[in-house]
Amino acid sequence: MTEPLFRALNIRDTDADSDSDATPFPILWEPARIPHSPLLRPGTLRVGTLGPDGTTSMVALGRLGHRLAHLGGPVVEPVPYDSFEELLAAVGSHGGPSYALVPGAAECATRFFWSPRLRLDATFSSPTPEYGIAAPAPGLREGVLRLATLHETRRLVELLDGAEGGRGGYDIAWVPAESTMHAAQLVSEGRADAAVTNEPGRAAHRLEFQVSRPGVPMVWMVFGPAVLARSEGARQPVGSRS
Repeated sequence: MTEPLFRALNIRDTDADSDSDATPFPILWEPARIPHSPLLRPGTLRVGTLGPDGTTSMVALGRLGHRLAHLGGPVVEPVPYDSFEELLAAVGSHGGPSYALVPGAAECATRFFWSPRLRLDATFSSPTPEYGIAAPAPGLREGVLRLATLHETRRLVELLDGAEGGRGGYDIAWVPAESTMHAAQLVSEGRADAAVTNEPGRAAHRLEFQVSRPGVPMVWMVFGPAVLARSEGARQPVGSRS
């Protein structure tokens, strides 16, 4: 069960504070986790997600960090990984981040739920950037089209149906990418003709959207340690002895 939490304990909202919060989305917490969650304590918190800078996951992590700071929580230190599989292996292990941010659309999201080291700590909804098919110059040449994309974003090839001539003029040759930013990089390196990428990826690699669509609301999940250390001031269960 979850409940909406709009402020941390002992944090007073003011009109000025509300106006200064650029990411006023609610975060949903498991009630039993609120009193001892590091997500509500000042300090520094390392959170891993799919990188590098500019991926949709890193954009969402930046928004989460801003929101937690506004609630009186920690400063978030992003820890980027090349894949969610690498993140899953690292989070909660020695030297790895304690927390992971995973989008609901990630193909391997279910594995985070079933990891014995992790449990769901919080969720929130935040929109993705604009997505589209980007190339170095206006217009895509018909014929074989080497299209770099994540597996999760392959369906966006349907955007070509709205391009001049439609999708029928292209023979798609898929080029696997590890992230939206990596997909755009593959185009800039000449290893693909076009990429399914987001607006930060397009801009970083100086590509142009041939067709695009607005971002969509996405559910993001924050996974933390399966067992949290008990704080010194925590109340003991009824019937226990000190």
